Amino acid sequence: MTSFTVRGTRNGSLVHVTWTDGELTGDFPTVDLVHTEAELVAVLHDDPHAAGAYRELVALPGEPLADAAAAYRLVVHVLDAVRETTGDAVVH
Repeated sequence: MTSFTVRGTRNGSLVHVTWTDGELTGDFPTVDLVHTEAELVAVLHDDPHAAGAYRELVALPGEPLADAAAAYRLVVHVLDAVRETTGDAVVH
C-alpha cells in the first residue's frame, strides 16, 4: 500500500488530502476540487488553448490520480500553501 497526506491551506482554511493507492480522502471540498482538476488534465492533452492556461498540469499523465507522484503534484497545485507532507509522497 502506498499512501501520503498533504496538509496545508486553501481559501484561508486548514485542509488535508490523503492519497492511498489512487483513492482520495480528506477535506471534502478540496478532494472534490482535486478530482475536478484530474478530469481537466485529460482535456489539456487535446486542447492547446486550455493547456496554455494550465501549463503546470500539462506534463501530468492522463490519469494523474493513478500515480503517486502525479497525484502529489495535483494536490499541491490545488492547495494555496503546503504545511506538511507525510507518507510515501514523491516530492519534486
